[in-house]
Amino acid sequence: MMSSAPDNLRFLDDPISLRITWDRLVSISEEAAATLVNMAFSSIIREVGDYSCLLMDAEGNSLAQPKTSVPVFIGTLPATVRHLLAKFPAETLKPGDSLITNDPWLGTGHLNDVTVVTPVFRDDRLVAFTGAAAHMSDIGGSLNMGSSRDMFEEGFLIPPSKLAMGGELNQQLLDLFLANVRSPDQVAGDLHAMMAANQIGAQGLLGLMDDLGLASVAPLAKKIHALTENAMRKAIEAVPDGRYEAAVNIGDYEGEIHLNVAVIVKGSDIVIDYTGSSAESPFGSNCPMSFTYAYSVYPLKCLLEPHLPNNEGCFKSITVTAPEGSIANARPPCAVEMRNRVGHMAHAAIFSALSGIMPERVMGHSGSAPVTCDVFAGQFDDGRRFVESLCVNGGTGARPAADGIVTGFPGNMSSTPVELIENATPLLFLEKAIVPDSGGAGRYRGGVAQRMVIRNTSQYPLSHSMFYSRQKHPAEGVLGGKAGSPNYVAINGRPLEKPVGRHDVRPGDVVTLQMPGGGGKMPAGERDPQAILFDLQEGYITEQGALRDYGVTAQDLTGSKA
Repeated sequence: MMSSAPDNLRFLDDPISLRITWDRLVSISEEAAATLVNMAFSSIIREVGDYSCLLMDAEGNSLAQPKTSVPVFIGTLPATVRHLLAKFPAETLKPGDSLITNDPWLGTGHLNDVTVVTPVFRDDRLVAFTGAAAHMSDIGGSLNMGSSRDMFEEGFLIPPSKLAMGGELNQQLLDLFLANVRSPDQVAGDLHAMMAANQIGAQGLLGLMDDLGLASVAPLAKKIHALTENAMRKAIEAVPDGRYEAAVNIGDYEGEIHLNVAVIVKGSDIVIDYTGSSAESPFGSNCPMSFTYAYSVYPLKCLLEPHLPNNEGCFKSITVTAPEGSIANARPPCAVEMRNRVGHMAHAAIFSALSGIMPERVMGHSGSAPVTCDVFAGQFDDGRRFVESLCVNGGTGARPAADGIVTGFPGNMSSTPVELIENATPLLFLEKAIVPDSGGAGRYRGGVAQRMVIRNTSQYPLSHSMFYSRQKHPAEGVLGGKAGSPNYVAINGRPLEKPVGRHDVRPGDVVTLQMPGGGGKMPAGERDPQAILFDLQEGYITEQGALRDYGVTAQDLTGSKA
């Protein structure tokens, strides 16, 4: 039976042609991302990768994102577009317009992340949106992480606005924004890079439409979303119906803070409910619902359909709820700068909740959650000023059937290269090393931590802003695995009891930063002796650690090898 679809849409019924088209969408988004990275001024975009580029249909539904994107942004960007459209209806937009906001409750959850959205027109008809979200090197404010009492202390708020109108930059808005940041050149450069990335994405999408003879993206989006939703629903149907609960404690310096989760599976639908979580914090550990949503659906997708390309269809079968006024659904104008202390821990609660029914898929809790970002600000001896972010990862939790590693999860960001920081600041790295015995013991060991020792070589004191978690609550293991090591922060060898907020680093001072290790998976007694011997040889564990955590010595292992 012949298809009734128009000739230019018949490729939608051919799996091979559709897959090629789908892959081309991803390729277009990756070209946009490459533009952003190559043009960006700040290291946190260029080296760390704290950004995303997204292709969306005319209603703001996500179509494709680069493989290297921070996963949170695919969960927040479509919602941001819908908020922007509420202020700037589609019929009022013109070619050459670009929209911008960093409102935490409309976007990615804190002020440093700015979203720029560009409408895409074909023959004067709105057919799609391209979007970029990225962490700005500075957003103003007090640089007093963790000690802010409301959002107004944390930086400059950009309400939904037009960054460009008909191809002309809104210079008045840009001037106002740049007058409130410490690194205006970096911020301006990054904003221009985001607009350029959106333009490259738009050109690629229009080229695809020309090649396929499409007047609208809607039929392609509808097909992709339907196929993706169907795949996710089949994966959910394989999970036994039920209510699965867990809680994680993330309180360190501000008292006990719990993130409680119930994962409710019914047929092909899942509800993630955070009822019972702590109330809003007076400090910055508050998470807007947009961020909670994004970092809830992402780890769930990792468990259910990890290889399925990300788009709107992945999440139609998932609902995320949290009581308003709770730590997981904070209200404005709460301080939210450290919202990843909550959002990044959603994976831990969800993995623990589902470990009993999905033991072969869950990971140990990640020592890279929440991701750590230290901000150093000050001046060189010649008076030049700087603001630079140092992002450092701990060890991930043990993987489903392998040891953890030192990388970002669930944040998906790289550690800032030492050479870059030394070139951009008067900081000298005296040491960067892995920390033995820091990964949680188990059949599969948690990822080991890393330690950095840094000296201020300037004649001026520097401002060091930081927020660290996992002092009192290290990354837990799952299914009998042990916890990883906690973090450790010291200045001149004196541990900081409260490694949050802003600290002065005087000339010659030495700062020690040690990240947490990841949680292990399954009992340590089940670990392969050859894996323990390998860890000893590579320096991941010491002989004392092998005896303490695994009940063996190097001589035992060498003998067993012989």
